Amino acid sequence: MIDVILPELPERELALVSEEFSRPSGHVPPRSAAAPALTGRVALGGPLSVPVTAELVGRVPELKAYVESEANPDGADSAAYHLVHFSVSCTEETDNPQLQTVNLDLTLSADAAGNRRAAFQPVAWSMTPLQLSGELPDTGPARLGPRLGFVGRHRAAPGTRICLEARRELRSDPGWEIRRTPTARIHGTYRLAMVVRAPRATVSRAAVEVGATVREGHVLRRFRAELPEPLLLAAV
Repeated sequence: MIDVILPELPERELALVSEEFSRPSGHVPPRSAAAPALTGRVALGGPLSVPVTAELVGRVPELKAYVESEANPDGADSAAYHLVHFSVSCTEETDNPQLQTVNLDLTLSADAAGNRRAAFQPVAWSMTPLQLSGELPDTGPARLGPRLGFVGRHRAAPGTRICLEARRELRSDPGWEIRRTPTARIHGTYRLAMVVRAPRATVSRAAVEVGATVREGHVLRRFRAELPEPLLLAAV
């Protein structure tokens, strides 16, 4: 195993634009009734991408051998790996509606050079945290184990209310959802990381969106913001 320190990241405050209203009755008000942007409540740290090279994991022979075998230039599915790190900071204000959910959603893609197509699309190979039932995740180092999977990831016991959950692992549209529960508010900083498996000799990207919901009485309001530029995953 290898410890990966997840540093504090420079943050940008997000202005999340109203998506829709939804009421239990299913009534949708006209577009003119849209709420103002949600500001001052959610900030995004990063994202930061670091290529996972044989040199990076060289002190663990098994990991080095795995990275080198996946990078085989003669293989049709030759792969490169990237460690991607985010943080989401949420502010709870007594005078404003409470955050009910906050979502971080990614769309991974790859373009090959010239007219060639990428051998496969990037996927979230491993994600951490996987599930949490406490208010805030551990801020200690993440650990990469065999085949570049995060280790020490625990699923909550059946029936436990989940306040943070990784979603769509091993797909090209991964993400996390933070949920308010009767025992856990949405507040503070959540550090999130994933290993992305991408085809070599391509330009890989991660488009990033952040969504949130707040409840005002019986009205659930949805907001969303997309980063103007995708994150480029450094080529190896």
